[in-house]
Amino acid sequence: MTVRIVTDSTVDMPPNLAQQWGIVVVPLTVVIAGRAYREGLDIDHETFYKLLVEGKANPTTSAPSVGDFLHIYEELARETDEILSIHISSKLSATYSNARLAAQAMREQGVRVEVVDSRSVSLAMGFVVMAAARAVQGGAGLEQALAVAQRCTQRVHLTFVLDTLEYLRRGGRIGRARALLGTMLRAKPILSLRDGEVHPEGRVRTRAQALERLYQMAVAYPRATEVGVGYTTTREEAEALLARLAAALPQARAYLTRIGPVVGTHGGPGVIGVGVMEGEE
Repeated sequence: MTVRIVTDSTVDMPPNLAQQWGIVVVPLTVVIAGRAYREGLDIDHETFYKLLVEGKANPTTSAPSVGDFLHIYEELARETDEILSIHISSKLSATYSNARLAAQAMREQGVRVEVVDSRSVSLAMGFVVMAAARAVQGGAGLEQALAVAQRCTQRVHLTFVLDTLEYLRRGGRIGRARALLGTMLRAKPILSLRDGEVHPEGRVRTRAQALERLYQMAVAYPRATEVGVGYTTTREEAEALLARLAAALPQARAYLTRIGPVVGTHGGPGVIGVGVMEGEE
């Protein structure tokens, strides 16, 4: 039986790409004014960011429940008894933990579900997911696909710039970048995900300097096999940055993606992120 790949909506993967690779995406939830919206199903990006930019939303987010994962796993169990489930960093969300609890329950039904903590999010997590999916389409079994995913978590890098730390502060996802609070003034914080949590990488005064810093940090990985740019509200900026990166790293597959409402809740308007995956030596 073919291994099935599951991930969650913080992967920020375009639906056509998920469909192409046979990836099942479990939605997280964004709550606005007491109403819950499943990401990718009940609210579109344009509506969400319009509300956020206009100050009409003070959203919160929640992870899929154990029951949500069980429902997906049980559906997939009709066609396979091997599932690989790859999720947002366990330090940022309860998603991974809930997936593991559901996986334990599935073992009692004779279905093996392996759950991977990507230690990342958004397009960097997407690189891990797609690598596992490519392995499966190439004939890999669960053990091989699991090994591919685990190796990839060591080789992905995600760096991003925010207009403000306020949204991260509200959501409690600020990690080791907390020391920057109160010191930013009008500066733009450069942050990264390391060991599954947000770390400060410095700050610059202008947006142009921030984008240049993202570019320089990405091209420092000359063996990159994947590179991508994600954005919340500034598509033209993201397209221009991706064009530069694609020219500098011609051997890497290049992707542009829009960051979804869940990650956008914690990053806010104006986020630009760059993900890179290095090749194996």
